Amino acid sequence: MNGIINVYKEKGMTSHDVIHGLRKILKIKKIGHAGTLDPEAEGVLIAGIGKGTRLLEYVGDGYKVYEGEIVFGLSSDTEDIFGTIVKIEYSSELLNENKLRTICENLSGTTISQKPPMYSSVKIKGKKLYQYARAGIEVDRPSRNIEIVKLSLKDGLYFSDGYWRAKFIAGVSKGTYIRTLCVHLGELLGVPAVMGSLLRNQIGHFILKDSLKLDALTEMISHGDMSFILPMRDAIDEQMMQVELDEESFNKIKLGQKIENKFSIENETVFAGIFQEKLVCILKNVDGILRIIKNVGE
Repeated sequence: MNGIINVYKEKGMTSHDVIHGLRKILKIKKIGHAGTLDPEAEGVLIAGIGKGTRLLEYVGDGYKVYEGEIVFGLSSDTEDIFGTIVKIEYSSELLNENKLRTICENLSGTTISQKPPMYSSVKIKGKKLYQYARAGIEVDRPSRNIEIVKLSLKDGLYFSDGYWRAKFIAGVSKGTYIRTLCVHLGELLGVPAVMGSLLRNQIGHFILKDSLKLDALTEMISHGDMSFILPMRDAIDEQMMQVELDEESFNKIKLGQKIENKFSIENETVFAGIFQEKLVCILKNVDGILRIIKNVGE
């Protein structure tokens, strides 16, 4: 059993909880996921089954869309409302909806530097940052560039549970922390802020309306319906270039041999090899020679 599943991760579950659930209902051990979601976040989580796990790094590279909530007047060690919260006073004059809209508009289409939060799974010297954070140790984290493709307020400011809030839509590149983006938005506005709720609407071409909760998958399996397991080629549609291999090239690839670049592929390009309409491998052009970097063999 090989393929890709678009799972709806529910609140209160870790991403690993979802994989554990899939292993139980599918009775398969080889299952992984792309793009971790925090326990209190929900939405699209892509799971790879069997050989589908080999494609997860490419699925995770995809453009992501989130619906986030920013909560004003708070600071937190986790940069969201689920950590240790500190209430911070601010001038109400600074909380200006029009200015916040303008900030979002100005950030759209830009590349910014972002430092991973201490409570994250980024590894420094072999340990995950949250392991340092739980031990009360703060370590230097290298900043990295992330792309904000689009950023806009979904609605206006609203007051709920004692705090002013706003919801926004963010289309971002791989590696973006929405929690950190919320803190950054607050800094630009001059008002302390953390992230409230978070919903992931999209990874690449996998969208929320097509995602399925574990209960729904269990129900489908009970009726012998396995249509939720998508072909592996679906995972890389619109994600990377695809090249149809002839039989000679395919036979060489099966033997682990290099093939010449007769497809006008630019140097250092990573792309998918297709044979008889099936995804068979991931290739890379290295100085005119196409080398296999991952055998898929759907």
